[in-house]
Amino acid sequence: MSNIIKPVFAGLLCLAFASCKKDAVNENGIISQSNAVPAVNGSYYPYNNGSKYTYVDSTSGGSTITKSAITISGDTTIDGKTFSKAAAIGTTYYNNSAEGVTTLITYNGEDKQITTVLKANEPVGTVWKDVFSNAGVPATYEWKIVAKGIDKTVQGVNYSNVIQVHMLGSAEVPVLGKVVFANSDYYYAPNIGLIEHIAYNPATGKTELHRELQKSAL
Repeated sequence: MSNIIKPVFAGLLCLAFASCKKDAVNENGIISQSNAVPAVNGSYYPYNNGSKYTYVDSTSGGSTITKSAITISGDTTIDGKTFSKAAAIGTTYYNNSAEGVTTLITYNGEDKQITTVLKANEPVGTVWKDVFSNAGVPATYEWKIVAKGIDKTVQGVNYSNVIQVHMLGSAEVPVLGKVVFANSDYYYAPNIGLIEHIAYNPATGKTELHRELQKSAL
């Protein structure tokens, strides 16, 4: 499957959905919702130039624990809109969040891929899709708001009013038909951003990656 479908966002989604205000760190370096600087319009996807966010990753069985970082490095204009430029593991991408709708853009050569990763103002049960072509193969990301207003504890920090979004990625592969290549849950806290991401094996449903927000630093 990996030799047929190589979606640009499949790897980026693990890191890309994270932005929080730069003063949201306590004396232990752990991000705290109560100390967070309020984002514009109470955004669930705030971002601040120069900020860096660190996540703790564990793979299936907890056998491997690593840290991943994302850095917001400036703004740029794409199609007349302002996007925040970010870097994660050598990859550059761009995000825009306005009125609760967050859009993510990456480039594969000259090909631009756009997806809407969050619609924070929509009610539970809302579904939307991003349809694109990957190496000539039709693919779809289907998003659904599973829960809103929930409490969540991540790395010992308690968050409230959290939004849970589920994503299912599939592709129409010749001969094989519809093949699911991505299955994930994302959790967002207000004025913080992404606090947790869980990626499941599309075939077995077992957790393959568990990513948790550890801290924000400059």
